[in-house]
Amino acid sequence: MADARELLTYQVTISRPDNYGEPWWRVGNAGTPAQAAAALSELAVRCALEPTSPTGRCWFVCDVRFSDDVQVDYFVGSISTTHLGEQLHGAADRIREVTDAASRVTHPTLRPRGSR
Repeated sequence: MADARELLTYQVTISRPDNYGEPWWRVGNAGTPAQAAAALSELAVRCALEPTSPTGRCWFVCDVRFSDDVQVDYFVGSISTTHLGEQLHGAADRIREVTDAASRVTHPTLRPRGSR
């Protein structure tokens, strides 16, 4: 089990295309960075599987944070349905970038003994 300080929370709300007041997807959870990135990537695939108008727009909210409330990724606004997948995959990529960078700082790569 991951240390609670390493867990991320994510909240995603997507309205029905061209109807900002009606929720289409509303998901959220806490997990390791790998789990959160996988969940957002899976949501991107699921959104792509549902037919929508190519000119439709959704109200999109995506908030990803560490347990200490530091934001990893955040977006709120109107978005074309054709860009939902890109935005969700982008959030997953950002999780990987931020947590990989943090890992390198807290767990630096050490040179093998005897090397100079």
